[in-house]
Parts: sequence; C-alpha cells; structure tokens
Amino acid sequence: MNEPTTLTLEERPDSVKVVHIHGDLDSMGTQMIQDSFSNVIGNRSGTVIVNLADVKFISSSGMAMLLVKGKMMRQGGGNLILTAPSERVMDVLRLSGFHELFNIYSTLQEALTALAQT
Repeated sequence: MNEPTTLTLEERPDSVKVVHIHGDLDSMGTQMIQDSFSNVIGNRSGTVIVNLADVKFISSSGMAMLLVKGKMMRQGGGNLILTAPSERVMDVLRLSGFHELFNIYSTLQEALTALAQT
C-alpha cells in the first residue's frame, strides 16, 4: 500500500497560500485531500500555489480536482498556480492541455518571483 496522500498549507505574508501535496494524486490520494484542499480554496479569491514537488503520479482524478478548483478560483477572481511537477507529472499535464489552462512553473521560487513582479 502506498503512503497516504497529505497536504500542508503555508500561508505567506503576501496573502499567497502555498499548498504542498505529498503523495500520489490517484483516485485514493485525491479523495484523501479533497476536503482539505476545498478548505484552502475557501472564498476563491487570492492566489493559491500548488506545489507538486512531492507528487510522483497523477491520474485523471487528480487532474479533475485541480481543474475544478482552478475553475472555482477563476470564477471567484482568484488564481491557481501549479509548481514543481516532476517530469512524469508534467508530461501528463502537458498531454492533457493543462499548460494552456494554468500557469505552471518549474520551481516554487520561480512562481513566487513571477507573482512579486505583477
């Protein structure tokens, strides 16, 4: 059995929330963090960065969760940004067209720098 998928939240002084996902975003892993992730999105405004550095696998369930939450954020005037996907995860995101729907940065620091410049 795989390790449970968890998330940790980092609330930054610049009002940016960084969600660090740890584990696979398959159907079971997505189910494990769904409620916590919804709570982070909250009022749907502001910016949420999803750090995928510790995600080695993403399935359609994980992509659907990101897609739905990203849409909710946009409708609320917010923004969902993806960072640090592994090469394997990035291949799946690219094949699914996510690179056209989300800002995806190679590192968390790259995303933070880009946000600071806007």
